[in-house]
Amino acid sequence: MQLRESHLSTPGPQRAGSLDRRTVIAALGLLATGCTAWGSGSSDPARGRVLVAGGSGRAGRYVMRELADGGIPFRATTRNVDEARARLGDAAAGIDWVAADLRDPAAARAAMRGVDHVICVIGSRELGGDNSARFVDYGAVRNLVDAATPGDVRHFVLLTAIGVTDPQSPANKAFKGALEWRFKGEEHLRDSGLDYTIVRPGGLVDDPAGVKGVVLAQGDDWRRFRGSTITRGDLAKVLVECLGNPAADRLTFEIANDPALPPGAWRQALASLQPDLKQT
Repeated sequence: MQLRESHLSTPGPQRAGSLDRRTVIAALGLLATGCTAWGSGSSDPARGRVLVAGGSGRAGRYVMRELADGGIPFRATTRNVDEARARLGDAAAGIDWVAADLRDPAAARAAMRGVDHVICVIGSRELGGDNSARFVDYGAVRNLVDAATPGDVRHFVLLTAIGVTDPQSPANKAFKGALEWRFKGEEHLRDSGLDYTIVRPGGLVDDPAGVKGVVLAQGDDWRRFRGSTITRGDLAKVLVECLGNPAADRLTFEIANDPALPPGAWRQALASLQPDLKQT
C-alpha cells in the first residue's frame, strides 16, 4: 500500500522517563498472530461493523489493513471515493466506502447508520480556513459523537495527540492552538455517555510494526514524550485492540515506541491504566 498523507501529531521522549503511579510501561508485541480478541485474525460477526472515520488518510489505511487482517467488517469514510480509490490502488478493492464530509452533521449521521463501533482518525492538516482544526478536529469529531447513539454504538475510539491539554506545549504553539481544538473534541466525547477510548500518540512514522516495545502513560506529560514516535502499524493494532475491550473503556492514554522495552506486555499494561475520573 502506498502511503502519502501526513497526520498531525505531537512529539515526545527519546526514552521514557522515570515512572510514577499514573504511568505504565508496556512492551507491545504487535505481530498480527500475537494479538487477541479483534486482532487475532478470526472474524466475530457478533461484534458488529466498525466505522473508520478518515479511512483514506495515512493512519486510516493502517487501521483498515488491521481490521481486514482480523476479518472484522468495516466501513470507511472519505470525502472523495474516486480519489481514495486512485490513491490506494489495489489496496482499496472491496472497501465499503462512504463519501462523507464529516464537518456536515447530516453526513456524519448518514455515515454512522448501521455501525456498532467507531475508530476516528481524522485530523486537520491546515492552520486556517474551514479545513482547520476548529472544523475538523473539533467540529467533525463533535458531529460523529453526536451521531453515535449510546446503546447502538458500543465503543468510540478517538485518535488525538500528546500535549492537547497544555496550550504551552510546543506542538500547540507550532500549530497555532490546533491541539486545543482536539482537546475540545476529547471533552465532547467524554461528556457523551458513550463507551470510549482516547489514544494520544507520539509522532507517527512508517517504520515496521512489531519491532519495538511501546510505552503507555497517563497525564499528558508532553515533556516526557519530547521527540518520541510510534509506527502507524503499531498504532493501528492498539486502536483495534481497544474496540470492545472492557479494560480500555473510558481510558485516555499516551503511547510511543520505546526500543528499550521488550515486546509482549501490552495487554497487562492496558489493564493497569486508570479510567478517566470524568463520568456522565
